[in-house]
Amino acid sequence: MAEGDAELPRWGGLTEPMTVATDVVIAVLAFVFAARLGFPSAEASVARGWLAGAMLATGISAVVGALAHGTSPANDALRDGLWRATVYVTGLIGATTIGSVAFFAAQGTARTVILAFAAIKLVGFMYRATRRPEFSVVAADYGIALAMVLVGAVIELVRHRAPGMTWLIAGVLVSLVGGIVQARRVALHRHFNHNDLYHVIQMVALYAFYRGGALLVDR
Repeated sequence: MAEGDAELPRWGGLTEPMTVATDVVIAVLAFVFAARLGFPSAEASVARGWLAGAMLATGISAVVGALAHGTSPANDALRDGLWRATVYVTGLIGATTIGSVAFFAAQGTARTVILAFAAIKLVGFMYRATRRPEFSVVAADYGIALAMVLVGAVIELVRHRAPGMTWLIAGVLVSLVGGIVQARRVALHRHFNHNDLYHVIQMVALYAFYRGGALLVDR
């Protein structure tokens, strides 16, 4: 057991209870947003469907992440396995997010290129994650997806005044703040650490992406 693991907060038999709780809240929000975005309607769009997929993957990742954080470090094999599963699912978040960009910000050949890039990036991510299942790998992969959302949203906002773009841009910026908090390990309290604060910021970003996604139309 690593020295840091020995000092992890515990509540009863649960390790990192606040991190588990915030992960569960993220999962609930993500599943609700996925259902609302994916629900068939007269205004449904493929872009919105891809974003619903990203929300669904986010919810699954949060559930597995909660299990990983709640597992005692003494059970190294289970904790490591759950963490690896969490990392793999996050690759789907990035791929489906880029898939959404392909439909709300591109057409024709450009759309095909973006979708191909999403698929290639996902394969590359799975390879890297197998070798190095670390948060830095996850952050780099998701950062690329967010950068593409930002570029696509800014272009659509400037050229076409497309609805929902301001919300998507806000979601990217809030996610950037969350990434800085996580990277710098900013904590408010021993029992509300950088993971917990990151999760709360993620909730805000999820809401912004949901609001933007609800307004998406295909190009």
